[in-house]
Amino acid sequence: MSATLTRTAATRLLAERLTSEVVVSNLGQASLELQQSADRPLNCYTFGSMGQCSSIGLGLALARPDVRVVCLDGDGSLLMNLGSLCTIATEAPRNLALVIWDNEVHQTTGGQPTATAARSSLAAIARGAGVEKALEVRTEEELGRAYDRILREDGPFVVSVKIARGRTEGRLDRDVVGYARRFRQALAARS
Repeated sequence: MSATLTRTAATRLLAERLTSEVVVSNLGQASLELQQSADRPLNCYTFGSMGQCSSIGLGLALARPDVRVVCLDGDGSLLMNLGSLCTIATEAPRNLALVIWDNEVHQTTGGQPTATAARSSLAAIARGAGVEKALEVRTEEELGRAYDRILREDGPFVVSVKIARGRTEGRLDRDVVGYARRFRQALAARS
Protein backbone atom coordinates (compact mmCIF):
# COMPACT_ATOMS: atom_id res chain seq x y z
CA MET A 1 0.00 0.00 0.00
CA SER A 2 1.32 3.43 -0.86
CA ALA A 3 -1.28 5.70 0.75
CA THR A 4 0.13 8.87 2.26
CA LEU A 5 -3.13 10.43 3.45
CA THR A 6 -3.48 9.98 7.21
CA ARG A 7 -6.68 9.40 9.15
CA THR A 8 -5.80 12.49 11.19
CA ALA A 9 -5.65 14.72 8.10
CA ALA A 10 -8.77 13.11 6.64
CA THR A 11 -10.74 13.61 9.86
CA ARG A 12 -9.63 17.23 10.21
CA LEU A 13 -10.62 17.90 6.61
CA LEU A 14 -14.14 16.71 7.43
CA ALA A 15 -14.22 18.58 10.75
CA GLU A 16 -13.54 21.86 8.92
CA ARG A 17 -16.72 21.35 6.90
CA LEU A 18 -19.12 20.17 9.62
CA THR A 19 -22.08 22.29 10.63
CA SER A 20 -25.21 20.47 11.79
CA GLU A 21 -24.53 16.94 10.52
CA VAL A 22 -24.62 13.84 12.69
CA VAL A 23 -21.31 11.97 12.63
CA VAL A 24 -21.26 8.31 13.67
CA SER A 25 -17.73 7.00 14.27
CA ASN A 26 -16.41 3.48 14.47
CA LEU A 27 -14.83 2.18 17.66
CA GLY A 28 -11.17 2.75 18.38
CA GLN A 29 -9.06 4.90 16.12
CA ALA A 30 -11.91 6.59 14.20
CA SER A 31 -13.59 7.72 17.43
CA LEU A 32 -10.28 8.84 18.94
CA GLU A 33 -9.49 10.95 15.86
CA LEU A 34 -12.98 12.47 15.89
CA GLN A 35 -12.77 13.27 19.61
CA GLN A 36 -9.40 14.97 19.09
CA SER A 37 -10.37 16.86 15.92
CA ALA A 38 -13.99 17.80 16.47
CA ASP A 39 -15.66 16.58 19.65
CA ARG A 40 -19.23 17.88 19.45
CA PRO A 41 -22.68 16.89 20.74
CA LEU A 42 -23.83 15.59 17.34
CA ASN A 43 -21.06 12.96 17.30
CA CYS A 44 -22.23 9.42 18.00
CA TYR A 45 -19.25 7.33 19.16
CA THR A 46 -19.89 3.60 18.75
CA PHE A 47 -17.83 2.11 21.55
CA GLY A 48 -17.37 -1.67 21.46
CA SER A 49 -19.54 -2.29 18.40
CA MET A 50 -17.19 -3.49 15.68
CA GLY A 51 -19.09 -4.10 12.47
CA GLN A 52 -22.09 -2.01 13.49
CA CYS A 53 -21.15 1.59 12.62
CA SER A 54 -22.68 1.43 9.13
CA SER A 55 -25.90 -0.08 10.49
CA ILE A 56 -26.19 2.47 13.31
CA GLY A 57 -25.69 5.29 10.81
CA LEU A 58 -28.24 3.76 8.46
CA GLY A 59 -30.79 3.50 11.28
CA LEU A 60 -30.25 7.14 12.23
CA ALA A 61 -30.55 8.27 8.60
CA LEU A 62 -33.81 6.35 8.17
CA ALA A 63 -35.27 7.56 11.48
CA ARG A 64 -34.27 11.19 10.87
CA PRO A 65 -34.43 11.98 7.14
CA ASP A 66 -34.20 15.67 8.07
CA VAL A 67 -30.62 15.22 9.33
CA ARG A 68 -27.55 14.46 7.22
CA VAL A 69 -25.64 11.47 8.67
CA VAL A 70 -21.96 10.80 8.01
CA CYS A 71 -20.50 7.48 9.20
CA LEU A 72 -16.77 7.09 9.74
CA ASP A 73 -16.16 3.36 9.55
CA GLY A 74 -13.07 1.19 9.14
CA ASP A 75 -12.32 -1.37 6.47
CA GLY A 76 -12.06 -4.21 8.99
CA SER A 77 -15.30 -3.23 10.67
CA LEU A 78 -17.26 -2.91 7.43
CA LEU A 79 -15.93 -6.25 6.22
CA MET A 80 -17.62 -7.81 9.27
CA ASN A 81 -20.99 -6.48 8.08
CA LEU A 82 -20.96 -6.27 4.29
CA GLY A 83 -24.70 -6.90 4.30
CA SER A 84 -25.16 -3.32 5.47
CA LEU A 85 -24.13 -2.16 1.98
CA CYS A 86 -27.04 -4.13 0.48
CA THR A 87 -29.45 -2.58 2.97
CA ILE A 88 -28.07 0.91 2.31
CA ALA A 89 -28.57 0.35 -1.42
CA THR A 90 -32.08 -1.02 -0.93
CA GLU A 91 -33.28 1.67 1.48
CA ALA A 92 -31.30 4.41 -0.33
CA PRO A 93 -31.46 7.13 2.33
CA ARG A 94 -30.62 10.40 0.58
CA ASN A 95 -29.11 11.79 3.79
CA LEU A 96 -26.49 9.07 4.41
CA ALA A 97 -22.78 9.00 3.60
CA LEU A 98 -20.59 6.09 4.67
CA VAL A 99 -16.90 7.04 4.75
CA ILE A 100 -14.54 4.10 5.17
CA TRP A 101 -11.01 4.56 6.50
CA ASP A 102 -9.26 1.85 4.47
CA ASN A 103 -5.74 1.31 5.77
CA GLU A 104 -5.87 -2.37 4.73
CA VAL A 105 -5.34 -3.62 8.30
CA HIS A 106 -7.26 -4.21 11.51
CA GLN A 107 -5.40 -1.32 13.18
CA THR A 108 -7.06 -1.48 16.59
CA THR A 109 -6.55 -5.22 17.10
CA GLY A 110 -2.92 -5.54 16.04
CA GLY A 111 -2.47 -4.69 12.38
CA GLN A 112 -3.62 -7.94 10.77
CA PRO A 113 -4.24 -7.45 7.01
CA THR A 114 -7.82 -7.06 5.78
CA ALA A 115 -9.13 -8.30 2.42
CA THR A 116 -8.54 -4.84 0.96
CA ALA A 117 -4.78 -5.43 1.32
CA ALA A 118 -5.14 -8.06 -1.41
CA ARG A 119 -7.72 -7.64 -4.16
CA SER A 120 -10.97 -6.48 -2.57
CA SER A 121 -12.32 -2.99 -3.18
CA LEU A 122 -15.00 -1.71 -0.82
CA ALA A 123 -16.13 0.89 -3.38
CA ALA A 124 -16.57 -1.87 -5.98
CA ILE A 125 -18.46 -4.02 -3.45
CA ALA A 126 -20.74 -1.06 -2.67
CA ARG A 127 -21.41 -0.53 -6.39
CA GLY A 128 -22.13 -4.24 -6.75
CA ALA A 129 -24.60 -3.98 -3.87
CA GLY A 130 -26.39 -1.19 -5.75
CA VAL A 131 -24.94 2.01 -4.27
CA GLU A 132 -24.57 4.27 -7.31
CA LYS A 133 -22.45 6.94 -5.60
CA ALA A 134 -19.52 4.79 -4.50
CA LEU A 135 -16.11 6.44 -4.66
CA GLU A 136 -12.53 5.49 -3.86
CA VAL A 137 -10.20 8.35 -3.02
CA ARG A 138 -6.48 8.43 -2.33
CA THR A 139 -5.49 12.09 -2.01
CA GLU A 140 -6.48 15.02 0.17
CA GLU A 141 -7.74 16.90 -2.90
CA GLU A 142 -9.96 13.99 -3.97
CA LEU A 143 -11.23 13.64 -0.42
CA GLY A 144 -12.05 17.34 -0.17
CA ARG A 145 -14.14 17.08 -3.34
CA ALA A 146 -15.85 13.93 -2.00
CA TYR A 147 -16.68 15.67 1.29
CA ASP A 148 -18.14 18.63 -0.57
CA ARG A 149 -20.38 16.25 -2.49
CA ILE A 150 -21.55 14.19 0.49
CA LEU A 151 -22.41 17.32 2.46
CA ARG A 152 -24.53 18.90 -0.28
CA GLU A 153 -25.77 16.21 -2.71
CA ASP A 154 -28.36 13.54 -2.12
CA GLY A 155 -26.95 10.11 -1.39
CA PRO A 156 -26.49 7.53 -0.30
CA PHE A 157 -22.73 7.75 -0.71
CA VAL A 158 -20.03 5.22 0.07
CA VAL A 159 -16.55 6.74 0.05
CA SER A 160 -13.60 4.40 0.54
CA VAL A 161 -10.59 6.46 1.62
CA LYS A 162 -7.18 4.85 1.26
CA ILE A 163 -5.21 6.01 4.30
CA ALA A 164 -1.77 5.26 5.70
CA ARG A 165 -1.44 2.74 8.48
CA GLY A 166 -0.70 3.99 11.94
CA ARG A 167 -2.15 4.51 15.37
CA THR A 168 -3.23 7.83 16.78
CA GLU A 169 -1.50 9.05 19.91
CA GLY A 170 -3.73 9.74 22.86
CA ARG A 171 -6.41 8.02 24.82
CA LEU A 172 -10.05 7.54 23.87
CA ASP A 173 -12.49 9.03 26.37
CA ARG A 174 -14.98 6.20 26.93
CA ASP A 175 -17.72 7.98 28.87
CA VAL A 176 -20.28 5.74 27.16
CA VAL A 177 -23.29 6.96 29.15
CA GLY A 178 -22.31 10.63 29.06
CA TYR A 179 -21.65 10.70 25.32
CA ALA A 180 -24.86 8.78 24.55
CA ARG A 181 -26.91 11.18 26.68
CA ARG A 182 -25.27 14.23 25.10
CA PHE A 183 -25.89 12.84 21.60
CA ARG A 184 -29.57 12.03 22.26
CA GLN A 185 -30.16 15.51 23.64
CA ALA A 186 -28.42 17.21 20.70
CA LEU A 187 -30.33 15.12 18.16
CA ALA A 188 -33.66 15.77 19.93
CA ALA A 189 -32.93 19.51 19.84
CA ARG A 190 -32.71 19.27 16.02
CA SER A 191 -36.44 18.35 15.84
